[in-house]
Amino acid sequence: MNFFANPLEFVGRPDWRSAVLAAIFVAPWLILLAGKWLRRWQTWVVLVAGIVLFPLTIAWIQVPIQQALSALYLNTLPIETIGRFALLLSIPLVLVSGLVQEAVKFGIGVAGLHLADERRDSRAGLAMGAAAGAGYGGIEAFWVFNMIFGAGFSLATVQLAGPLALAGFVERFFTVMFHISLAAISTYGYATGRPWPFLLLAIVVHSLANYIAVLAQAGLVGIVATEVILALIALTTLAWALWLRARSRPELPAETEFDEGAEPSAEGEPNEGEAGVSAASADRDEADDSVEPPAITPEH
Repeated sequence: MNFFANPLEFVGRPDWRSAVLAAIFVAPWLILLAGKWLRRWQTWVVLVAGIVLFPLTIAWIQVPIQQALSALYLNTLPIETIGRFALLLSIPLVLVSGLVQEAVKFGIGVAGLHLADERRDSRAGLAMGAAAGAGYGGIEAFWVFNMIFGAGFSLATVQLAGPLALAGFVERFFTVMFHISLAAISTYGYATGRPWPFLLLAIVVHSLANYIAVLAQAGLVGIVATEVILALIALTTLAWALWLRARSRPELPAETEFDEGAEPSAEGEPNEGEAGVSAASADRDEADDSVEPPAITPEH
């Protein structure tokens, strides 16, 4: 049995409307969390890496593991048992999706921090994680939109089916927000020297969101309720990421550190190294103040 899928299946037939919508859905959250880091080329490299790696990791890592688990169930359990405990047996499958997707986004964001030589800058961690999530979540939205438009979606669809015809677009709006915010939080953990708690939390929260969709497919949660729950999870995650950004301060750049050979100064008079640090720190703080949004406290 071949467990591997074709990565192009997770891109779909390209539609220009899908590209426009995906970009619109990505832009607000990326701007909020990346800020001035959008002027750094490393941020855009990270975003492109997320775009490229989404179909590859889904097709060659996530799907094969999930297919193998499904095959294990079918080969070891009676059909009646699988049907009876379907919700329980779905837990490992959703954990795989959370593990693979959050680990990949985390890895891309960490690579971006090393590429930018900002491994201990908390705001850089948020920015690189947001860029990884933007690429990953943006191309996933592009794929979903391609399927929606490929199925013949039009204004007439909305007129016939009503607001529920827009459920796929509403879901993607919050899912993109969720991808970006959660990746920003996990990479922030790395930048602050606490990678594992933040990464594990991202995996659990992602898996929980996916399990809500499983409950919806089983008919235990309605469509509207599912969208509301997922929206609340996404908004809470975004609020947390913005709160982390508001309370973060970037580290001094390496070039502003004290010179080892600097002579000690007379009391009350800064030496050249200290003056350089003070000036660079003031410049850095002034630049940060120009882009820092007001503090936001999570409501959820």
